[in-house]
Amino acid sequence: MATVSEVMASLDAIAPQHLCMEGDPRGLLVGDPQAEVARLVVCLDVTPAVAEHARAVGARMIVSHHPLIYNPLKRILASEPHPGGVVLSCIKSDIAVACAHTNWDIAEGGVNDVLAGLLGLRNVRPVQTTYREPLLNVTVYVPAEDSEAVWNEMANAGAGHLTGLNYDRCGFWSEGMGTFRPLPGAEPYKGQVGTVARVDEYRIESITPAQKVPAVLAAMRKIHPYEEVAYNVFPLSNTGKEFGLGRVGELPEMLLPAQLRDRIQSALDFDAVRLVGPADKPIRTVAVGGGACAFLMPDAMKQGADALITSDIRHHEYMDAESRGFVLVDAGHAQTETPGARELASRLRAALPDISVDFVD
Repeated sequence: MATVSEVMASLDAIAPQHLCMEGDPRGLLVGDPQAEVARLVVCLDVTPAVAEHARAVGARMIVSHHPLIYNPLKRILASEPHPGGVVLSCIKSDIAVACAHTNWDIAEGGVNDVLAGLLGLRNVRPVQTTYREPLLNVTVYVPAEDSEAVWNEMANAGAGHLTGLNYDRCGFWSEGMGTFRPLPGAEPYKGQVGTVARVDEYRIESITPAQKVPAVLAAMRKIHPYEEVAYNVFPLSNTGKEFGLGRVGELPEMLLPAQLRDRIQSALDFDAVRLVGPADKPIRTVAVGGGACAFLMPDAMKQGADALITSDIRHHEYMDAESRGFVLVDAGHAQTETPGARELASRLRAALPDISVDFVD
């Protein structure tokens, strides 16, 4: 058993909310954060059928990829099937609703990474960068005999571990002497009130992603022996890992457009794949954008892509691609995103072993 807020903590760890595109609905949309959840339903869209399934099996929460409330609602009526009627149904059944939308598109292992993996793409990277991980330098002064314990707690909380790197616990230590004079009312770890103390200390520095700094500081304060801890936190001009929309990578072998279409149809179990572009164009570098991402075509071309696989392509976008000699593929909105929604269910199942997690198409 867990609470809605505990489910949200796991969801935010999987699909961090800071990755969302500006203005995109995210997180908890309906429900009580303190409500208990024993069963959870994950889906692509919160339809009337999904809401009824959740009610029938006793699920107290639904997590979807697409937001149930995308635009502000001026009214919520049972006679309005979607979204108002579904919102009302969930409220009456005490079912919380949350979503991970563009943050799950952008996150590592999310919609677009799953789609790229299904097609066997290699050397995968974002098509359009939307977020650069800000970095901070965290420096703390620790008595020598306590330095290992303090550093271990900080490192376990994320200090010195940049996203996507194969190294953690990265820091720099320098020896020195710390001085302080406890004033009346102080309860010093070392030294006496009114007397200057001199202590052998280590200055420990680590580059840390900004999102992890609050946890690092909390861990450091919890174990640091000093009554008043001396530490510094300052921003850096350099940034960490880049995150973004879409993915681009290389196929294991060269394909012609018709062969690429066959591979997509097989990977997504979808027979209605449409494409435009020169039939004899060799394709090696492919971009993908789950959902409606035809707007990524200029970025995909800049990255050297021969084709872009997405959905909901409009007539003028097909015309634009054809005029550029570019292969543009419509593989279906639900078809390009459902595998990612299934992966989200799998991630939540692993993160919340005490909760039953169902995936509903």
